[in-house]
Amino acid sequence: MILTRGVRVACVLALVWTAPTVLADTVYLQDGSQLNGRIVSLSADDVVIDTQFADTLTIARDQVQGLASDGALAVRLADGRQTQARFAYGADADEQRVLVQDEGAESVSTLADVAEIAPKVVDAQQEEDDGYELPNADSLPPENGDFWSGSVEVALNGKSGNTDTSSLLTKVGALRDTGDTRLSLAASADREEEDDETTAEEYLGNARYESDLTPRLFWFAQQELEKDEFEEIDLRSRTLVGPGYFLARRDRLTFKVRTGVGYQHEKYTTGGDSGEMIFSAGWDYAQLVGDWLKLTHDFTVYPEITNSPSDNFIFESALGVEVPIANSDAWHLRAGLDHEYNNNPEPGVEELDTTYNLGITRSF
Repeated sequence: MILTRGVRVACVLALVWTAPTVLADTVYLQDGSQLNGRIVSLSADDVVIDTQFADTLTIARDQVQGLASDGALAVRLADGRQTQARFAYGADADEQRVLVQDEGAESVSTLADVAEIAPKVVDAQQEEDDGYELPNADSLPPENGDFWSGSVEVALNGKSGNTDTSSLLTKVGALRDTGDTRLSLAASADREEEDDETTAEEYLGNARYESDLTPRLFWFAQQELEKDEFEEIDLRSRTLVGPGYFLARRDRLTFKVRTGVGYQHEKYTTGGDSGEMIFSAGWDYAQLVGDWLKLTHDFTVYPEITNSPSDNFIFESALGVEVPIANSDAWHLRAGLDHEYNNNPEPGVEELDTTYNLGITRSF
């Protein structure tokens, strides 16, 4: 028994070290062809490889004959263990071997014993996994299959510009993140009454869907709704679609830029309405600092394409700082500073609204 195991391991090592030296992983297909590049992932359904000649390709797993890797890849085995493994394939003998690293030693397995290849592939400088990471950081689905997360925030809100007042701000948000697709939903209400007179009233709604084309490149579709009496906006609707790109996509830092085109329709409280084709450009930034501080900044500018864009545009900026309360994973203290600038508002309406708030957020 010992001799047989030793011979098997020796044969596998010989297969690995006598194979031609390459500078890329290889996917061998059943039709005899092969693809060279970097293996991104493997699941029960497909294999994804990043190639130099055709960017990222997805191949059905049942069309794959074998895999070879330059180095060890992060894997999840069929028995649930997560470890590192090297892949070796002999095309002539149709011999697939998987060298699984187990407690400092290597054992031989087969491709059927590998449930998933799931390396942190988006950036080479991934942080060590300490359980404290950002949504959107990984292009692979969560291991627990829990795609949904969300938050509720209640904040004291101060405002200067078209209104000088303080009020209570309520926000709710949800995110469905499957790794390569993201659906975010958000709504907020900011309303105050003094002596039965409304002094602040703003309602916002936003839905955005993103789908990855590569680990960095994605496309998005977005719908925004806004009602603000003090901007004399009875309803502002924006519909946008376009591409986006992750400049950084790590466990503790995500920074993506996006551009889009679409249509904006505004209905005014004073009567009348308008509709224009618009362009959008902006970014979404989030960074974790240590185990207690989260920084975020979202910025978007909306020029009107069909109506003198240099004279008719809106930009929105939202800066946030978030810290946990008493080392809690669910409760956080959040401070925010928001700006909305309209360089061509309705008569009697100021160009800049600045909102600052301090509140408590409950994540789930």
